[in-house]
Amino acid sequence: MHELNKMSNVELEEFLTRQKETTSFTFTMTKADETEEEIVLKNEPKAFEFLKAHKDETFELKEASELI
Repeated sequence: MHELNKMSNVELEEFLTRQKETTSFTFTMTKADETEEEIVLKNEPKAFEFLKAHKDETFELKEASELI
C-alpha cells in the first residue's frame, strides 16, 4: 500500500481545491469501522459537501482521469 496516496479529510479537501474541475479522482474511503467504499470526487461543490459529512474517514487515491 502506498502511504503517499493516503489523505485525511482535511488533506483531501485541500488537494481537491488545487485540481482542475475536469479531473476526476477515484478514492478508497476507509470508514471508522474499517469498512471501505470506492468513491469518485473532483473539484466541485458536491464533493466538498460530501467531505463535510465524512470528517473521520481516510482516503486513498487510486486513479485520476481527465475529461478531454
